[in-house]
Amino acid sequence: MANVKARLRAAVSNVDLGIVLLVAAAVSVLDLLDVLKDGQSDQLILPVLALLAFVWIRDRNRQARVADQLDTVARTTDGMWRLLASGDSVKSLNGAAITRLLEEARAGSDMWLFKGGTGTFIRAVTLPECVERAKKKRSKLRFLLELIDPTDEPLCAEYTQLHLSLADDGAEEKGWTSLGTRKDVYSTILAACWYRQHNSQVLELRIGLSRTISLFRCDLTKHNLVITQRGPEFPGLAIPQNSPHYNPWSIELHNSLDQTKLLDVTRAPQLSARPTVDETRQLFERLGIPLTEEFEDSDVADIARGALNRVDPYEGRVPVAAPSVN
Repeated sequence: MANVKARLRAAVSNVDLGIVLLVAAAVSVLDLLDVLKDGQSDQLILPVLALLAFVWIRDRNRQARVADQLDTVARTTDGMWRLLASGDSVKSLNGAAITRLLEEARAGSDMWLFKGGTGTFIRAVTLPECVERAKKKRSKLRFLLELIDPTDEPLCAEYTQLHLSLADDGAEEKGWTSLGTRKDVYSTILAACWYRQHNSQVLELRIGLSRTISLFRCDLTKHNLVITQRGPEFPGLAIPQNSPHYNPWSIELHNSLDQTKLLDVTRAPQLSARPTVDETRQLFERLGIPLTEEFEDSDVADIARGALNRVDPYEGRVPVAAPSVN
């Protein structure tokens, strides 16, 4: 039924072109049948060409208007979601659907690629749950992270300001600081290294640091690509693995990670069950992203504490048991 309606709309929108073709065909037939007197067919050609030119100009104007509308829509975040979600193989999701889809992905994917900002949800929920599942199934887990570079102070300040400008009054984001953003990224890096070290039999890890920021977060698994923004209360998109959009996005995200500053996680020192301030400083020194003097010991302690904090940042709950050490 939908196809029939689409065809009817297309036919109506092109009725003027059909009329021109009918007129041209009628003139040709009448000329062949000698119905028209000598010279009359030539006189009719000019009006037909003029009508055809009118139809062509009107169609060009219509395309230009559509292009302008798409450009205007694409300038807004909501508009971008509407454009991306226009295809049948791309699904627009609400908060509950996003949560459910990511839960299913954590339960059954042996590969996870995240591209985003600080990775707060990744370190508190996604990585620990995926590691626990891999340990239970005695299977390998490939985990890839692209985060903003915490050593780039202007970048982190810009990222923070972007979220401050979009946050409603009273929202948690209103309390964000540039230093807090940097500490969040460091916590995620520490958490990833800790889980790799204590689960080396199951976890393969890559971490890349990017010098670009975005509102969007990409979670790529072997089943879906989920694109979200700022939190589960905002709309998201899901692109299933059988969609023609999945492979190009997968190539794009892997290529993006390859272009970042990749950390050599094999250089990480031995980390205890609860990393100390000294261990934390030594870790980032070894990784080539040392904590500068503005990070006091209390800040470093916050980084270490936040790394293994299992509280869901969106629901304020501990999703599963605390991390265990093999």
